[in-house]
Amino acid sequence: MKTLLLPLGLLLLFTGCANGLFYHPDRHIRALPAERGLDFEAVEFASTDGTALHGWWLPAQTEPRGTVIHFHGNAQNISTHVRFAEWLPANGYHLFVFDYRGYGLSESVPTRRGIVRDSLAALRYVADRPETSPETLFVWGQSLGGTAALNALAQSDVEVRAVLIDSTFVSHASIASEKMAGLPLFLQPLRLLRPLFVSSGLDAETAISRIQVPVAFLHGEADRVIPHHHSLTLHKLAPNPGPIWIIPEADHCDAVLRFPETVQPLILSFFADPEAKSSAHD
Repeated sequence: MKTLLLPLGLLLLFTGCANGLFYHPDRHIRALPAERGLDFEAVEFASTDGTALHGWWLPAQTEPRGTVIHFHGNAQNISTHVRFAEWLPANGYHLFVFDYRGYGLSESVPTRRGIVRDSLAALRYVADRPETSPETLFVWGQSLGGTAALNALAQSDVEVRAVLIDSTFVSHASIASEKMAGLPLFLQPLRLLRPLFVSSGLDAETAISRIQVPVAFLHGEADRVIPHHHSLTLHKLAPNPGPIWIIPEADHCDAVLRFPETVQPLILSFFADPEAKSSAHD
């Protein structure tokens, strides 16, 4: 009996780690946009299954050019992720950021299907606001948020102008397999059990085939969390691929923060003319 305890313990431990690979929510709101001098409106809305969700609407500070919905990554909440996109209102874009279930002030606990439901509701909420028109509605998904955004767009009747996918993985199974490859040698047999830990479904590689609007891609070449080859693969799978920007020295999701003078103009240029084809930056 004792000989079974170690493998069983490791199996249970890794199962928890596999689940934790995708969701690291935090309930603590660290700072409001107003504390950094930004106008904002706190928003309460419901997911498609009725779960209460929370978000912030940051209005454009100049003549409005459009609206951007930001789908954040798998850790913390909007109070930390808003910094990636809070420069957009100064450039004429309304910005909507929101928390999935289990994050920040949103109710319940995160699940793969639940996060897609929340993303569907965010699309509908913003589309129904009087400030929004399909011709100037944009989606920006970072990391896990890219997968959520693509799946929501694939299922929604909300029309958007274009999509930016930033540092997103091809599929849950593929990124889990890559992480498991780095396990110690004595844990390598667990790789055979990966399908028990992380299944396929609601993946970016499947959803992107249904996205007909232009999709641009942004990724750090030095990304240690999700290697940039994931964006290269998704770019090839996109029916209407826009530019792909691989930023040297940038790590996971930090290209827009570390190199704003380079990356922000690229994003603004894409939003201004999504159909323009530009060369990859590598």
